[in-house]
Amino acid sequence: MALWASARKELLVALRSWRVLAYAFFLAAVILLGSYVSRDDFPYETALAQGPLLTLLALGCAFIFAADAVSREHERGTAPMLFGTPAKRWTLLGAKAIVPVVAWAFTVAALAAAFLSLGLGSQFAVLFLVELGCATLLLGAAVGILLFISAAVKGRGAPFAGVVVVLFMFMSSGYIPLDLAGGARMLSPSYHEYLLFDDLVDGALDSALPVILLLLEIVMFFWLAMWAFRRSEVSR
Repeated sequence: MALWASARKELLVALRSWRVLAYAFFLAAVILLGSYVSRDDFPYETALAQGPLLTLLALGCAFIFAADAVSREHERGTAPMLFGTPAKRWTLLGAKAIVPVVAWAFTVAALAAAFLSLGLGSQFAVLFLVELGCATLLLGAAVGILLFISAAVKGRGAPFAGVVVVLFMFMSSGYIPLDLAGGARMLSPSYHEYLLFDDLVDGALDSALPVILLLLEIVMFFWLAMWAFRRSEVSR
């Protein structure tokens, strides 16, 4: 109950801020861009064309709702009020993580409506679901990373650090033809998401490594976010 009470408060704060409006424009722009993908391509080609858009949406959703989720409490001076509540610390941080998850749920609904309006057929529907599943795993990792940054970097520096991380993840995804070192790509959850997606659209999961890495990254970054969140309480 404490988690949902905290989540309700965070959702109300998000609704009253600029974030919902900014994300609505961002979502509309990406859907409009995706509508220009040719329907005459094979399903695999269409999926590859839409893959970067879903990656961009997942990263954008995580950034808009999580990049300053903790740091703004310190910036506005509301951190003592937040940490002064009797709620467990994991419920406070979990409530902040629920906001981008709820936003992503509305995103999936909007994308499904856009997909149905295009009438691409069942072959595309399977690939679309695969894309959404991979992008959802990426969202989880990105939210964990950005919550960690927001808790570790106080003040206005957190969003700027978040921008750098999000740009790195987007540019290091396999969808973008940049000449990056293989080691640098392997540090990026978006590259693991691309490898997982590329395997699944071929009809079989050739290696479980990408999905294992994504799940491990989600757990690791949320653990780091919790650690930084507790430290920010001590050092406030």
